[in-house]
Amino acid sequence: MRKGLGEIASVLGALAVDFGNRDLGLLGIARVGVSFAMWSFAISLGVYGFDHGGATAVGIVALVRLAPGAVASPFAGLLSDRFSRRAVLIGSGIAITAVLAAAAAVAAAGAPAGLILALAGLFTVAVSGYAPAEAAMLPLLAKTPQELSAANVTHSTMENIGFLLAALVTGVVLVLASPAVVFAAAAAVALLNVVLITAITPDRRPDYAPLDDELTGIVNETTLGFRTLLSHPALRLCAAVILMLVFFEGLADVLIVILALELLHLSHGSVGFLNAAWGIGALIAAAGLALLLQRGRLVAALVGGSLVIGAAAALPGAWTVPFAAYLGWLGIGFGYTFIEVASKTLLQRLGSDETLGRVIGSLESGRLAAMALGSIGASAAVALFGTEGALFVLAGLMPVFVLLCWTSLRAHEVGAPVAEAFFSLLRGNSIFEPLPIATLERLSRDLVPVTAAAGEEVITQGEQGDSFYLIEEGEVEVFENGDFRRNEGPGESFGEIALLRDVPRTATVRATEPTRLLRLGRDQFIGAVTGHRRSRHLAHGVVDARWQPATD
Repeated sequence: MRKGLGEIASVLGALAVDFGNRDLGLLGIARVGVSFAMWSFAISLGVYGFDHGGATAVGIVALVRLAPGAVASPFAGLLSDRFSRRAVLIGSGIAITAVLAAAAAVAAAGAPAGLILALAGLFTVAVSGYAPAEAAMLPLLAKTPQELSAANVTHSTMENIGFLLAALVTGVVLVLASPAVVFAAAAAVALLNVVLITAITPDRRPDYAPLDDELTGIVNETTLGFRTLLSHPALRLCAAVILMLVFFEGLADVLIVILALELLHLSHGSVGFLNAAWGIGALIAAAGLALLLQRGRLVAALVGGSLVIGAAAALPGAWTVPFAAYLGWLGIGFGYTFIEVASKTLLQRLGSDETLGRVIGSLESGRLAAMALGSIGASAAVALFGTEGALFVLAGLMPVFVLLCWTSLRAHEVGAPVAEAFFSLLRGNSIFEPLPIATLERLSRDLVPVTAAAGEEVITQGEQGDSFYLIEEGEVEVFENGDFRRNEGPGESFGEIALLRDVPRTATVRATEPTRLLRLGRDQFIGAVTGHRRSRHLAHGVVDARWQPATD
């Protein structure tokens, strides 16, 4: 009983993160709307394609729908790093509304199927700006890594509510009417979503001026996301998990249509209802997922989710009855959510805010390409192995892949939550601000609280420096060669010059009142700051502003 109450409390706690923060709450509700618009359009397009060309056409429709977005996403990621992420969300929402409205008009008029396919491609271009801007905005709004994890659980819940509503509404409408009506409903929801996003507080991007050794220009700026993913081993591993998961999704999106309409001979509406089973499974997953992420068990969520979707996908292949199909898709929704949220959270923790929009945009490009390949692969798998055999292929993908990566993934397990005060002090300091959340999290655990009485010298000029200090509470005064230079208070720092320039202490720092400090050792400071180009640049800028070495 206590365990059940604990799971409920974890989910409610995750929801409280969003709805206790106005902007996070609005972003979460907007996720319901954009999810509804995207999935109602995708589900009805699958049925539209099957009606116009059978199983092969379902894969072709998915490919045409996804490929243009794969090209546009890296550019959309650049917009998310250079401009207000709220403005990018609004622009994307307006474009989504316009494309859906046009699709509804074209389908209702009985225009050629090729025109609907063109609009399907434009849709993914329109939506390509939303995912990078939203995912890169969440870490800025969350106050701690724990809040980021909770917010991702909440947003996954909101997304799956939108997906469930889309599946149910689409299933009912396709029984009673046509895809054109679904397109019109999606356009109306997308328009309401734009109004909602405008209520979010506008954000401002930092002025990330190019560093001396950085390549500039639109091509280099756009491709930075790809280059960051390829050069960062942890980000590369996380991206590989996400891409394999999305390849799985592309296969599943096509197989669900073939399974329902060709193998089980169900109605068109059953495609929507099977997708609804996926959505229900995803919602059920929220309780266990909240508990795992709260305890920092991201890799456990990845592996557990992979095993669940493997077993679930195999069920309708072994037992070809409607009940098994619904139960299998419910299990897929459960396991998929574990993998998706855990990998997204890991990516956000590992990425730097300066490039996070481009990293996610580049990954979104790969994601759409992987989904398109999965869609085409599903048709090929059915042709080679039959529908039941294709389901077994689907079942083996994620378990085999994640288990092969198990050793590498374990190195990135998050561990116990960190203190909000320590994390906030680090994140609010200009030297540490550009660092990825995972690095700040590790440094938060390395900080050692120390106290200084009024009049006590914390560091003395001429001594060897071995620590960096952040002021948590109180005040210090700084003297150089006996001359007073400045006072520093909460959130400010000192001690970086001796560490970065490998010289004796250049000043004496004395507490003017009882003061609480956080000390970071030399190795931890040097490793974190010099290991990140932007942080290193800012740290040396602080040194240059504070210290002018004597010259002969």
